[in-house]
Amino acid sequence: MRIGIIDRAMFSVMASACVKELLKEHPEWNGRAIRKNARGRFRQMMKDTPSIGSYAQNCWKMNLVGGAVWFSLYEAVQELYGKMPEELYSRMCNATYDIPIMARKYASTPFFTDKYQDAYIKKIDRANQIKSDYNWVTRYAKGPTTDSLKIQFTNCGLCTLARRTGHMDILPIMCRTDYGVADRIGVCLHRDKTLATGDSCCDYLYTRPGSEVEKQWQQEHPAGTFHSK
Repeated sequence: MRIGIIDRAMFSVMASACVKELLKEHPEWNGRAIRKNARGRFRQMMKDTPSIGSYAQNCWKMNLVGGAVWFSLYEAVQELYGKMPEELYSRMCNATYDIPIMARKYASTPFFTDKYQDAYIKKIDRANQIKSDYNWVTRYAKGPTTDSLKIQFTNCGLCTLARRTGHMDILPIMCRTDYGVADRIGVCLHRDKTLATGDSCCDYLYTRPGSEVEKQWQQEHPAGTFHSK
């Protein structure tokens, strides 16, 4: 994959936020050294990854590039300071979503409106036309009301990248950041299957808090949602 300006910008912004989070726990670490080490790894990781189209063509490209940033930082820390604990890696990944531009984006997402969902379906249909193991194969279904929607993935580009780079062990940690994203948007996420944990698909159910569909889900699942997935 050819590395472009947006890819470089994503690395710079994400790496800064992530390293800042790491230094909260380990102020003795050299943040500049971590970023420099990770930058080289990121560039090589991207060069070794087939293209899945541009950001305009494929709404999932940001996920693939962002995942490569996280993997590269994990590898950099491991080389410089030893294996990163899972809890710290989780905090590092979640720090990405506190970047102001990301926080504003999620807070203003009109998630359940027909206009937003119709536009999203078009993006997914366009992305599904790109055939690659590093792409996502997605099914999207609007709910019977404007209070829910379902998304199912039968292939995940990050799973392919994680298998190639030997990071399937930390991939589920990255998947669990989806719950934090849902919180920032202001919706409920329920999921009991993920490709990262060996299931046949990732099944997402998003519901509006306090809605009838959310109340029904809670009644049918007294143990709550599945944050391990």
